[in-house]
Amino acid sequence: MNMLVPLRRVAMAALLLAAPLSMAWSLSPKVQTKVPTQAPSATPPSAPSCRFTAQTDAQGQVVLHFTLRNDGYRDLQLLRWGSPFEGGWFGRFVRVHAGPGELPFQGAMRKRGEPSARDYLLLPAGQQLESTLTLNEAFVLPAAGPLKVGAAWRWHDVMTEGAPPRPRSAHQGLDQDCGETTLTR
Repeated sequence: MNMLVPLRRVAMAALLLAAPLSMAWSLSPKVQTKVPTQAPSATPPSAPSCRFTAQTDAQGQVVLHFTLRNDGYRDLQLLRWGSPFEGGWFGRFVRVHAGPGELPFQGAMRKRGEPSARDYLLLPAGQQLESTLTLNEAFVLPAAGPLKVGAAWRWHDVMTEGAPPRPRSAHQGLDQDCGETTLTR
């Protein structure tokens, strides 16, 4: 029995020393690492799908019809400068080849300041927009013969959050390829 008393005292001392350490460990703040799900603002938006057609109308004018579709899950605000959705030929967004060479662009080129909210085009998720322009307004076309037309441009700013406009220094651009077609006339 004499031997048990010192062992009990040693065990009690060990428990008394360990208790504050275990209490301190249980009271310390717990750090939880949360793995984020895909944040909409962290992933850049993909370019909308685009297609266009070229037809000659009854007056011999070449009419281009563009269709832009947002297949993503977020609405897009697109700075429409230099695209067929600006409402005219204010930038070179198509290339035209007739015969052996490329035809020079004859449309207007604008010098731009900061954009306004009206300069942005809202393309809601799952929706599409259309635009029609006459190619003859921006290119001197030969009277007959095939035309190879390709369409591509850069959206100078694409927003998925917030309200436009955004200053140029914060613009996030995106290249848009709309393909090419050959028109036989």
